[in-house]
Amino acid sequence: MRLFASPAFSGAALVMALTLFAQVGLVFALSEYFGLVRHASTLDIGVRLIALNGFTVVLGPLVGRLMNRTSPGLLLVIGLVVGGTGALCVTLFHAGTGTGEAALLIGVLGIGIALAMAPITTIAMDSFPHRLASTAGAANSALRQIGSALGPAVFGVVLTHRTLGRPARTPRPVRSLPGRPGPGERHGLPRGHPGGAFLHLNTPRATGRALSAYGASFTDALHTCALTGSVGMLVAALIALVTIGVRARPAHGAGAPAGLTHPAGAVAGDMG
Repeated sequence: MRLFASPAFSGAALVMALTLFAQVGLVFALSEYFGLVRHASTLDIGVRLIALNGFTVVLGPLVGRLMNRTSPGLLLVIGLVVGGTGALCVTLFHAGTGTGEAALLIGVLGIGIALAMAPITTIAMDSFPHRLASTAGAANSALRQIGSALGPAVFGVVLTHRTLGRPARTPRPVRSLPGRPGPGERHGLPRGHPGGAFLHLNTPRATGRALSAYGASFTDALHTCALTGSVGMLVAALIALVTIGVRARPAHGAGAPAGLTHPAGAVAGDMG
């Protein structure tokens, strides 16, 4: 626990948890949205979410070169601000949002996360001498897992509460909503739909109204999740700005060890 006496490490650890909370939580919420509201197949959902996770792979080499030319703290703050903006863009989703538009909006979030992930790890590992790298890495990984677990848990509660607890009112059916009754489904909800267990729909009008209400409610719940994720990433940017800063730090091994130059240096030395 004495690792957290370092402001840079504490800031990086908290930023890591908040970033993974927003990223994994939004991946969960978006997958549920595409599956339950847009009735996309598992493969289609995966393809759409490539726009989020794919940028981490594609931009990895570029981010590495940028960290050699500028401050990791500056790159981290920029990435978190872009990611927070991208999460906010998810609130623009509606029943008529096409695949291309959805991928574009999700892509903004993906770019921000790609810019932020590598600097977080670098800052956390450079906060202490190399002999403490394994301890710092383990603590950083633990915070990553905590954030990843909290995201789906919290967003799952939000989705359930907003969708079922406060249903949106839709006065007339939306015939263009994906998943409306197909030729082989008669007048019921699509097979596997969560509402089919307790709703008894026997007319096209009733089915249309039920699908419209459910889709509107779930979309409203997705917007709440997106807003939560956006606030989390913007708060993480503020934390990074205060605890880490945007000035360039000397690389580990160039001059005095980083763990001995900040206020927690004595503590880090004792841990050796």
